[in-house]
Amino acid sequence: MKAGGSMKKPTIHDVASMAGVSATTVSFILNGREGKYSQETLRRVMHAMNLLEYHPSGLAQCFARGKSSNIILLADKHKTVLQQAENFRLVRMLSKGFEKNKLNLVIRTYLEAVRIDTADAIICVGTEEETFRKIAAENFVPLIAVNSRIHDELFFQVLQDFDRVMQAGEERFQNNFSVVLVDMYSESEKRDIRAVCGDVTFLSEHGLSSVPTGNIVTVNESLIDLPELADRRMLLVPSMTEERIDAILDCYKKAADKTMVDSHVVRI
Repeated sequence: MKAGGSMKKPTIHDVASMAGVSATTVSFILNGREGKYSQETLRRVMHAMNLLEYHPSGLAQCFARGKSSNIILLADKHKTVLQQAENFRLVRMLSKGFEKNKLNLVIRTYLEAVRIDTADAIICVGTEEETFRKIAAENFVPLIAVNSRIHDELFFQVLQDFDRVMQAGEERFQNNFSVVLVDMYSESEKRDIRAVCGDVTFLSEHGLSSVPTGNIVTVNESLIDLPELADRRMLLVPSMTEERIDAILDCYKKAADKTMVDSHVVRI
């Protein structure tokens, strides 16, 4: 629902209608009462509330009783040394930001199951859209995508502003440069990056052997001091900034509070 829109505030009957259950069943679930309803019914009701942005104070109190203050960071692109280095920078900066807000950052590099019962929110870094949607289908907490383009305005997404990266490269090198990035992105986000930057080199299993000759523009600090690239002129437009960490934290707060915003896609 957009801020300033004309849609009326949803009711318990709207939730029941969307979930295909009775208002009594929704009331039982809202108040944490046991009833004759299945896990599938619970799942449908929770999804209906999420889609309708139905968030009554009674439900907020119910959620508050079970809060763990744990924020799961799912960073599954960590196979290479460069990916590990970039993940470490993200973890270090996020940890500081979340610690200030008395939140615990819990690192997961893989999922044995898509259902996570110990999280108040899940931040997915470079997660493919199919996997992201599977996680969303099994968890009723805020999901935030970082470096992943999710084609659903329901989810907050924090992405790099590659128009700004290209502008910085053109100011430094005119048109004589290549964009080289450590592969921390979903396939859909890589397509969007190529649409802005042209022929981008994403470093993954092939390592530095695929880096083109000439000037380099990157967002990854881990590339700057590599001996293999010491003879190159390089420009860093960093992805890991305080501004970006603040944006992730702000998205979490807005998602948790069900704050209505004009757009869930934030480019930094």
